[in-house]
Amino acid sequence: MPNEVNRISKELLAPYFDQWETVRDQIEAFYDQKDHQAVELMNVAIDNYSELLEQGGKVLDDRIGKVVYTLLPLNGIERFEFVKDKITSHYAHVQLDALFTETKKKVARLAIQKK
Repeated sequence: MPNEVNRISKELLAPYFDQWETVRDQIEAFYDQKDHQAVELMNVAIDNYSELLEQGGKVLDDRIGKVVYTLLPLNGIERFEFVKDKITSHYAHVQLDALFTETKKKVARLAIQKK
């Protein structure tokens, strides 16, 4: 089981989710129109997600002997790499949306456990 290093704060992390909510539909529309602005906004969203993961802290996962981000959902590393590698594909947007959704749920769960 991972050893926790940082406290999870929903208030500290809320702006990252708010920023995603602000651009999510716009990115979707750009992909539908095959507009290159989708990739530009996705790059911003990817940076936003990376910062979110950093803010959430890291843990030592004893099972694998590595430090991993606390907030990453199941298969999060592979899924986030897919988003970055396939950024021109609409499926990257779908996957990033799923990552934000699952991460938000994990933040809520971890914040409750800390109280």
